Amino acid sequence: MRYSGQPSWQMWVSSPQGLLVGLYVREAAGMRPATAVDLPPLDPPVELRAGLAPLAVPEAARQWVRWWEGELARQEGPERGFFAPDRRFDGEELGALVHACYDDAHRWAALSCHDEDQAHLDGEGGSGAEGDLVRAVEAELGRKARPFRLTVTQLPLADAVGWRPSPHHLLVSRALRSDPDAYARWLTPVLRE
Repeated sequence: MRYSGQPSWQMWVSSPQGLLVGLYVREAAGMRPATAVDLPPLDPPVELRAGLAPLAVPEAARQWVRWWEGELARQEGPERGFFAPDRRFDGEELGALVHACYDDAHRWAALSCHDEDQAHLDGEGGSGAEGDLVRAVEAELGRKARPFRLTVTQLPLADAVGWRPSPHHLLVSRALRSDPDAYARWLTPVLRE
């Protein structure tokens, strides 16, 4: 459905700091819990911190998975945005782990997030890689894109990978998004739907 005065499509691209803090904690603690999305190592790399080993207990890993899956699921609801894991909402064990390395995690997340990682694009003239791809699909189809809303969450991962955890949410690595040809091959089929 399209309302008068509203763009036909909207895309949000972000690299949320709260999510990056959680990814840092997972990597620094050496946790590799099984998730629906098999996340490659981070880039820039995060050193394994031996001092976190006593806190990286199995329950912390389970809590991390619940936090990760909850954050991804929440993007489909009215409350968007990502929150770093914390003791109050995500469990004592995970909270203790986050607390032990929060300052370093926050610094790493701030260094890993760039201005070009954030954008809001729409059918009224969105620019950037995503806007260009939508216009290319529109030209190919010979019509304007159907109305859609899509959130693209960019993660600082070492491999050029992407996933679609839900119809309106994409996870992409910075490595994929920074390779225009590979990103176009990956994103164009989604935009054609």
